[in-house]
Amino acid sequence: MGGDKLLRSILYQGALSVISRLPSEPKMYKQQWLIALVKRVGIKRACVAFMNKTVRTAWALLNYGTEYKIQAV
Repeated sequence: MGGDKLLRSILYQGALSVISRLPSEPKMYKQQWLIALVKRVGIKRACVAFMNKTVRTAWALLNYGTEYKIQAV
């Protein structure tokens, strides 16, 4: 697995922070997705999946010059 270890650890900590603060009543699609993912695969794997999804989203936004749009429930 290539890449910068420091960057990966920072992204992991950020994902863990988001997951640890999930509301009991999700208001956004991504919150629902994360809650279901944590229940299915556990917190550590969910952190890695969320961090990968975040990086892919950021890359697409930068590559295509688009804006992020939040999907409400």
